[in-house]
Amino acid sequence: MSHAASAAPELSGAHAHPPPAVTLLCAVHRLLGRRRRGRALLEALRLRRLARYWLRAAVVAPQRRRPDDVTVLIGVRDRTDHRLGLALRSIREQEYPAALLHALVVDYGSEPAAAGRTAEVCRDYQATYVRVETAGVWSRSRCLNVGVRRAATKFLLTSDVDILFAPAYVAEAVRALRESPLSVVCSRMLDLPEDTADELRRTGECGAPLRLHEWKRASTPRYGWRSHPSIAMTYTAFHQAIRGYDEFYELWGAEDVDLLRRLTKLGLERRALTSEAAFYLHQWHPKYENLPVEGRERAVRRNEERWRRLQTIVRNDASWGAGR
Repeated sequence: MSHAASAAPELSGAHAHPPPAVTLLCAVHRLLGRRRRGRALLEALRLRRLARYWLRAAVVAPQRRRPDDVTVLIGVRDRTDHRLGLALRSIREQEYPAALLHALVVDYGSEPAAAGRTAEVCRDYQATYVRVETAGVWSRSRCLNVGVRRAATKFLLTSDVDILFAPAYVAEAVRALRESPLSVVCSRMLDLPEDTADELRRTGECGAPLRLHEWKRASTPRYGWRSHPSIAMTYTAFHQAIRGYDEFYELWGAEDVDLLRRLTKLGLERRALTSEAAFYLHQWHPKYENLPVEGRERAVRRNEERWRRLQTIVRNDASWGAGR
């Protein structure tokens, strides 16, 4: 079912404040996490082990009997070409039960014509569409947090407008979380080359089958990493306990590695999917697409400085997820 919001949706009081145990954990990390001796003390205190014990008891255990439903969250602004349609197709073609899989697209400040086309694509693929009409500078953090705060499924998979999931991806990610619930499940980001862009566009226009395994042979793992933090899945409650992404980050960079580090400090472990059947492809586009040149490099440096400096777990204020 698709719906549109003409402005930033109203927030409920839910998830405005982190659980007291998370607030305490955050305070300890703020006090001791800045210097090497403090971090050594944190290790000696076995704080991470205590945090994991609390997560199992307070978050995981109460949700064991819930269905393993998943929200796939995508943020977008003024991108109305074939990529969103292909991304949503790859979600609808998952081997995971369709009744347990929900796509949520947050439109963060698209121009009216682009917003209308995005809403139409969402209707075509049974994705929920939420529009933040009065958005300022692009912030993936503020965009995705609109969905993070409202998500009500057991698991949350953060994604992007240009990601194509192999049919087994969600099922494998859920299986990994069943085995290791205190995990953040990631995978390699496989970048498709520029010369695949026309074929993908034609595929989107004519509705031809997604040849993901064939396209995969032309891809390159980004940075050679075993897993990339931008596309990640874990319990929705873990995201909401730390107030989602840090809404300081704007334009480009650092919000994903920052979130993963904070979830790790919360007590989670990064887990990479290794199955050859569980992969995703990143559709090619120019770097910094749709981002203004003026002020961009300054914003990137500011983001990097915050990432290096800040060691806290909980960010934002009680109005996080409002899209402002």
